[in-house]
Amino acid sequence: MPDGASNHSTLETILIRLASAADEAVKMLEEERIRAQPPRRQLAILACRIYDARRTRDKFFERSLFSDPAWDMMLALYCFPARGEILSVSGLCYASGAKPTTALRWQKELIDAGLMERGPDGIDRRRHLVRLTAEGRAVLESYLTRIFNYCPPPLGEPGGVGGRCC
Repeated sequence: MPDGASNHSTLETILIRLASAADEAVKMLEEERIRAQPPRRQLAILACRIYDARRTRDKFFERSLFSDPAWDMMLALYCFPARGEILSVSGLCYASGAKPTTALRWQKELIDAGLMERGPDGIDRRRHLVRLTAEGRAVLESYLTRIFNYCPPPLGEPGGVGGRCC
């Protein structure tokens, strides 16, 4: 085999290895970005922004067009405690934007799914408080982390770490 062919083969092997290493590096960076866990405060801000955006949307469109009470409840259960608000069963009904009977039905679904729990208020036994279960919090935080890493807040906003989204 002439020296030129041997050099070409060696160069081609090196380039293939470099391309493979670059692909692996890109995959590792992407996996690390997905695994990156923002602080809970940032996740709470994101959850509140999503919840508030949904309430703003209700001012422009008929609420029944985008009815999703279970999702609104999950966001409220994550967001409101971060704002210093404890939710009761009736407060969560209100936060969902659904009629009370519909909201109560969805609360039962969330409890049955192991995402939410309720218990008596320590002060007023007639009132029941609701909160996310550890599983519900973990699943919601995984979702919010994925969204946060996909579209971080702009630099000028609290906790901003990246450029504009979309």
